[in-house]
Amino acid sequence: MISPVLFSLYVNDMPSPSHHAELALYADETAIIATSRKLVSYLESYLNDLQRWLSKWRIAINVSKSPAIIFALVGRRFIQPRPGTLLGEPIEWVDTPRYLGLILAKGLTWSPHIDQVRKKTVQTMGMLGPS
Repeated sequence: MISPVLFSLYVNDMPSPSHHAELALYADETAIIATSRKLVSYLESYLNDLQRWLSKWRIAINVSKSPAIIFALVGRRFIQPRPGTLLGEPIEWVDTPRYLGLILAKGLTWSPHIDQVRKKTVQTMGMLGPS
């Protein structure tokens, strides 16, 4: 019980994003959600603030486990933005990141998550042996 309280106190002074971005915090997972046509510039600005905060508190994060995604309606085209950077490492743009145990899809569909659950179920059933 004390760990969540200590974590909340620890991240209490985390920099707040601009009015075009929000933070979604749950346990030790954090998502930066930005909505704007100037998405990349807002994210880069916030990532610079976040980098200073991480350095100040000596917090290490694994940038390779910190992907970015652009959600768009199926069939809608957009130009893939250049990768942002955090702590000198590029942040990879992906189509299906994992967040809080869910596999998110850029087209706002459940297909990748359902496929993964189905695959795990078949593997587990196979380990139980013949019925």
